[in-house]
Amino acid sequence: MRKWNRRELDAGGIALLALVAVCIAAVWWRTQRMDRISFTEHLEDTAVTIDGVEHTFKDLAFYVAQQEMKTQKQAKAYDLTDPEKYWNLHVNGVFIRVKARELAMEQAVHDAVFYQMALETDVSLSQEEIAFMENQKKDFWSDLEEEGQERLGVSEEDIDQAFKRIALAQKQQQILTEQKEAGSEAYSVGGERYQDLLEEEHTYEVNQNLWKRLNFGNITVN
Repeated sequence: MRKWNRRELDAGGIALLALVAVCIAAVWWRTQRMDRISFTEHLEDTAVTIDGVEHTFKDLAFYVAQQEMKTQKQAKAYDLTDPEKYWNLHVNGVFIRVKARELAMEQAVHDAVFYQMALETDVSLSQEEIAFMENQKKDFWSDLEEEGQERLGVSEEDIDQAFKRIALAQKQQQILTEQKEAGSEAYSVGGERYQDLLEEEHTYEVNQNLWKRLNFGNITVN
């Protein structure tokens, strides 16, 4: 009878663990697929509560569409004929689809925090900033195309309001960055100073019962 050496046993154990991990991930993902919800059917439901203020799925529609389009671009670069392969990749312990959903929420929370700060400090936009914002909104709405607009389920006026909030949030972020003499990315979503600010001065709670069940990657894109 053949004897197995230690190196072979270690390699076999690693391979077995990897196989088990893949199986668990596959089962988890099949369960998620069966439990998905329609974005448009929950537009008026709360997606996240930030500092006691409820934000609906409609309020977060821009972030959903933006992140889907950004990830879809990466997916087409990965495999033009079958972008779904990229969406279903499992990288660094998380599915691309799930990571995209998390990124959309993180950006929405970030902008809500800075938008509220802008309101409290009476920040306003210049005519040049308004014009720039309008051009960005038109480009976004055009890139979304008619099918994506319909599948998102919100009006162009809703997107207008979202862009106004985002423009004020961005301006407030820039003001704070200059006041604190911080690096350009310090108060961005992944910035250390923003993370400290979020942890020390703000609270938020995601409605995971609904948010995690979104069919992300198939809301505005195919």
